[in-house]
Amino acid sequence: MDVHRCRFVDYTPGMITALAFSHKSNETEVSPKQLRLAVGRSDGSIEIWNPRKSKNKWLLESTILGGSGRSIEGLLWATIEPEPSAKSGNKEEESLGLELKSRSRDGGAARLFSIGGSTYLTEWDIRKGLPLKNYDCNSGIVWSSAINESQTRIAVGCDNGSVVIVDISGGPGSIEYECVLQRQQSRIMSICWVGDDTVIGGCADGRIRVWSYKGDTKGRLIQTLRVDKSKRESTLIWSLLALPRKQQFVSGDSTGCVKIWDLKHMTLQQSFNVHEADVLCLSSDSREEHFFSGGVDRKIFNFTLTKSGYNSAKWVNTTNRLLHGNDIRAMCSFESSNQDLLASGGVERVVLVTSMEHFQTSVPLRITVDSIERRVLVNKAKRLIVMWQGQEVKIWKLQNEGKAKRLVCKLVLSDPENISSVALSKNGRYLAVSRISTTKLFELVEVNRGIEVVKVVSTLLSGMGARIIKFVDEKKLLLMVDNDGDVTSVKFNVNDDENDDEDVSDFDDEQQPVIYEMPETPEPTPDAISFDSKYNYTHLTVNSSGSAVAFSNFAGFIDILNPTTGKASRLVHMSEIPTAISFTSRDTLLVVTLSHKVYEFNTENAQGANLYTEWSKNNTEFIPRPFQKLPGECLGIFECLGKFWVYGSDWLCFFDSKKDFPRASKQSKKRSANGESASSAKETSEHEEVASKVFWRTSDYRSLILVANLSTDELVVVERPVESMPAPTPFKVSRIAL
Repeated sequence: MDVHRCRFVDYTPGMITALAFSHKSNETEVSPKQLRLAVGRSDGSIEIWNPRKSKNKWLLESTILGGSGRSIEGLLWATIEPEPSAKSGNKEEESLGLELKSRSRDGGAARLFSIGGSTYLTEWDIRKGLPLKNYDCNSGIVWSSAINESQTRIAVGCDNGSVVIVDISGGPGSIEYECVLQRQQSRIMSICWVGDDTVIGGCADGRIRVWSYKGDTKGRLIQTLRVDKSKRESTLIWSLLALPRKQQFVSGDSTGCVKIWDLKHMTLQQSFNVHEADVLCLSSDSREEHFFSGGVDRKIFNFTLTKSGYNSAKWVNTTNRLLHGNDIRAMCSFESSNQDLLASGGVERVVLVTSMEHFQTSVPLRITVDSIERRVLVNKAKRLIVMWQGQEVKIWKLQNEGKAKRLVCKLVLSDPENISSVALSKNGRYLAVSRISTTKLFELVEVNRGIEVVKVVSTLLSGMGARIIKFVDEKKLLLMVDNDGDVTSVKFNVNDDENDDEDVSDFDDEQQPVIYEMPETPEPTPDAISFDSKYNYTHLTVNSSGSAVAFSNFAGFIDILNPTTGKASRLVHMSEIPTAISFTSRDTLLVVTLSHKVYEFNTENAQGANLYTEWSKNNTEFIPRPFQKLPGECLGIFECLGKFWVYGSDWLCFFDSKKDFPRASKQSKKRSANGESASSAKETSEHEEVASKVFWRTSDYRSLILVANLSTDELVVVERPVESMPAPTPFKVSRIAL
């Protein structure tokens, strides 16, 4: 089979600018089920990752799309934990309060806030991917933000020196102005709370300012601290970290110094000149016995509190690691009785997760660039590769011979909203581009060596947004899944007469969109947080005849829609999370789960024992162990000439559906000298030999975005290595500590 290895597709996600875990650390309790990691990027998008208490299979649950000129410079979570009601003598009321308190660890109203290069503080509706409220702080551009211990107030630092306090205790969507702290003239580069009573701000003039937020001195500036001056320019206080248990706080500045300050007397206790450039981020464990610093020099330093005498302790720089290839711009941590996570990211666009307790020896988890919504698609008829990002769509044409590829079209939309999904008709003639609020339709006309884009005017589509869009060519339909999870279709004939000028690019604006009644999904369970998005459809695929459309979500529901009759039914409710689905040439449905199990379902008369195909009955429970141990999630699956092709970010596999996997037989009771079963070695070699003929895998391809069959004997492999993405020159480290 010929393989087109495509590295020219220049999909480039934004740099990582902010990281935040949804829950506060608590080393005495297990991790909450609803723990999430929010990743903010320079293109304005926010990713929500679910750690799932797993070491190497984190799940990207949803992505909030950004827009032109937008960025995320800071992220905050507010998780309100309901307090038990006061003792009133009513045991039922008291038990209800305690129940809410215990439930809040796994649930509660988790709210996400962001700042980014404007005067606004934004609260997000994560399930819909839209702002819940934009609050104008009526001050300068917001540079920093922090939330207090009780999760009821947010302090916002601005470039005009103001610190604005807003009250969020009213619940989701409630942001109210409370006060402005005593003014000063320098920009607030970083900010943090100490409990609910003190606000500390790091400024652009090399000073750390402390405000009181209690009693008669509420809002007053009570202390000003100075750090070392730079010879060339003023020192910037990039990062602050409060350690209330130790009555200390930490600062990181542009000279590369990490300083520990006493909270009680507001004096400098220790100073470490360890970084060779700016210190941009700080984070600590829950017991405040370790804290970590990172910045422009790409190193992460680990500082440990050690006893230095009777009833005294000092911080010691114990170790450092060079894990990143460029600036580290964000860092956050979470610790529980069963998890120990330190997440960091920056210019190289990859999140690294390491252990805090075993920082020096742990192998970091590398969360690579991928997405729920596929950003690349292939058109077989015209041999086209389509990529979209931001407000831009690019189309390349693969040549049969001679040059490997040619850029034939580049479409840039004028609207600031980012593209959410793109669909291309099978004949390669019509292109549909959707965003959350609107959809546009274009006709692609081949001219000379390129493609001319002609807009198909439609008032109806301009008012219909979609998260997922797909042509059902055989049924003359354009299928859309909107932000609320509703499935809608409009009529459009993609197979009209190309030579008939009266019929070309004709869309019926008088028609009424068809809204399908999909199978009901259960209400979120009581322990599900308010933004639970697992019931939203994440994948959509159409069979070859257009008679069936399959939908799946992370709750394990797989639904089948008949576009002709408009009837929808539930095929199966899986106990696992499906990460990729696809129809085969026999109209059966292939499903791959997060645990790397492959299922094949019958879609017609699929009831009881007839739900699974013969292949699935014989092989799903005997998937080769090397495949199940592959890292990361499966990004896609398809069938070609009886082979099931499956791929992840760094691996590619196929299964021969005409053969069955070897079965594990009962082991002999006799033991060899080394204690193993006497027949195990022989059986293992036999199984490996048989499995090698049925199952094949390779790790020769890296950072895969898409793998698809262009024809029966051609395969398209689209790679986008992080190293090939544009980035500023990394800081040159003069010394590396081994």
